[in-house]
Amino acid sequence: MKVLRDSFIIGFLFVFCFEVQAESESIDLTLLQNKPIHLSQSMLVLEDPTNSLDFHRIKSIESNLLFQKIPTAKEAFNFSYSKSTYWLKVSISNPNQHSMETNLVVSYPRLKTLDLYLESKEGVKYVPSGYSVPSNKRPYQSRFFVFPIVFSGNSNTNVYLKVNSPNAINLPVQIWKQKSYDRHEIDDHVIQAIYFGITLAMIVFNLFVFFILKDVSYFLYVLVVISTSVAIAIHNGIASEYLWNDSSWLDQYAINLMISIVLILFLIFMRTLLQTKIVLPKFEPWNWFFVFLQIGLSIAYIISFDTFIKVFVLSHTVTSFWILLIGILCSIKKQRIAYFFLLAFAFLFLALIVSTLRALGYIPTNVFTIEGPQYGSAAEMMLLAFALADRYNTIIKEKEIAENRVKLNLERSNLELEEKVKERTSKLNQTLSVLRRDLDVAKKIQENSILIDPKLRNALKLHYRYLPVTEVGGDFFDIIHLKDSSYRIFIADATGHGVHAAMITMAIKGLYDPIKEFELPPHKVIEIFNEEFMDNFVSLNSLLTAMIIDIHTESKIIEFASAGHPSAVLIQKGNLKLLPKTGRMIGIKKQSHYEKMEIPFGTGDRLFVFTDGAYEAFNHNEEEFGEDKLHQLLLETIHLPLVEVEDTLLKTLQNFQNGPDRQDDLTILSFDL
Repeated sequence: MKVLRDSFIIGFLFVFCFEVQAESESIDLTLLQNKPIHLSQSMLVLEDPTNSLDFHRIKSIESNLLFQKIPTAKEAFNFSYSKSTYWLKVSISNPNQHSMETNLVVSYPRLKTLDLYLESKEGVKYVPSGYSVPSNKRPYQSRFFVFPIVFSGNSNTNVYLKVNSPNAINLPVQIWKQKSYDRHEIDDHVIQAIYFGITLAMIVFNLFVFFILKDVSYFLYVLVVISTSVAIAIHNGIASEYLWNDSSWLDQYAINLMISIVLILFLIFMRTLLQTKIVLPKFEPWNWFFVFLQIGLSIAYIISFDTFIKVFVLSHTVTSFWILLIGILCSIKKQRIAYFFLLAFAFLFLALIVSTLRALGYIPTNVFTIEGPQYGSAAEMMLLAFALADRYNTIIKEKEIAENRVKLNLERSNLELEEKVKERTSKLNQTLSVLRRDLDVAKKIQENSILIDPKLRNALKLHYRYLPVTEVGGDFFDIIHLKDSSYRIFIADATGHGVHAAMITMAIKGLYDPIKEFELPPHKVIEIFNEEFMDNFVSLNSLLTAMIIDIHTESKIIEFASAGHPSAVLIQKGNLKLLPKTGRMIGIKKQSHYEKMEIPFGTGDRLFVFTDGAYEAFNHNEEEFGEDKLHQLLLETIHLPLVEVEDTLLKTLQNFQNGPDRQDDLTILSFDL
């Protein structure tokens, strides 16, 4: 039975081959320089449609088999989608006395089975590869399939490759000097790094623009760029080298599925960017038809790969034609942005067509048809970025036109308003009295928000002054008992003063109250507070300084963190120490870092915590009182009770100003430790 089966196979292969038996050309390694030698013109090919032959059987009956030479193969073989197994054969000679280190490279990453057999005088060496073999078990780590081969001196070696794959079978086979290929790989990684670096820059920049303008076109563009770059990474083997290295399912299915995702996102992006629902309303149902076509074929493709693969690949071309057609029609309607879109997609379309035709076997496999999609996607990505930049400029111009119109309308309105001012003045006066009453209420509310429990005041020997410039101010403080012998002091100063600053203090209180009892060090609490403020009130365009101080009376340690707040003063044994800033102001940047600081204190020490109103006082000559004078005053009054120290400070500030009212809110907290 075995003899009959072998005879059947031999007969079948004999009929299948259309040329007489060919002899392979021997490759002379002395011709191998810095550039590779393409082996496809020298290799012989045997197709095994039964997928039953192995190397030993081929060798045992080789004289009866017809290996054929394919004259159309120049840089690579292209067998498209085939269920057959292909055997490739070439003879390589090394007439030199010294051995030569080479790399046999198949620069196409989607081959499931790619086994190498080396037949020399030392015997037969078998090296399995292909994406069915995990990358860490292949002979060489690369995005392509690389076989390091050392050819002995004065040797002649027969090289066989066994190839089988459910994907399109493309075989660009090259032989390199090992050092030359190592250099080539470095250059290749630089090119890939540049491409994906540009991609990342485009993603980050357009995400930033999206968050500023809230224009969904920029977000869709980011999704298109991400999906396209992932498709390119799968196409050129980067994904299987770095993202997954042992998933034959993804290697088989991922590229066509990702192309469908790219096309779906491109269709949605096109609808938004070109406003096809308004410009081409009759074509709108067809846009959704192609979206659902890609979704449906993706599902069918996963269910039955062999049945739908060619239809699936063909649908990519048809959908691309449709997107190109919509771009042309919008350009005919003289949509400015459509010109950029059409030119950008033309590059991607050309790259996709080239890739599809190569996969189906209609055009040869070479460097251009393999690397073309990556260059096409790079051009498409840059041109679409120009399109969005032009859209941004258009938005700015439209805004300027609108602002000019508003300005003209305002000028006309001003004339009308002047006539109404007199009659409304009396009403405003009435309203002013109401506002005064409201301010009095607001003042009481604010004063109640900073009331300190008398027990805390006694425990900390606290005296304080809170003096807003107007009825309400922008200073805020809070003191709580954490646990055991630990107390937490919080002080903040919003920019400005008056009602606006007072409203900010209410926001501060609302954010601080839920987190003030967290058993975290001050710098962590202030980081959380900054994050919450940025998330909730960044639109207010307001900044504030803040400081959190934890006093541990049992361990005699002060922990603190300062967000740009004036340095608190600790007086120890007649010496003055500052509790400096440990980070930037609240409201400047999310994820700000604040240093952890601590300082020891002893019995009899004094601590003064204040806002900048305690020293930012100016006289008639625009001279500032300043921190140095404040520090000197605190040292000179060390013998006085805290209440008298504060009275002395207020009187000194008043004398220094000599007439002008205070320019800023003033808060000072004084502690005898």
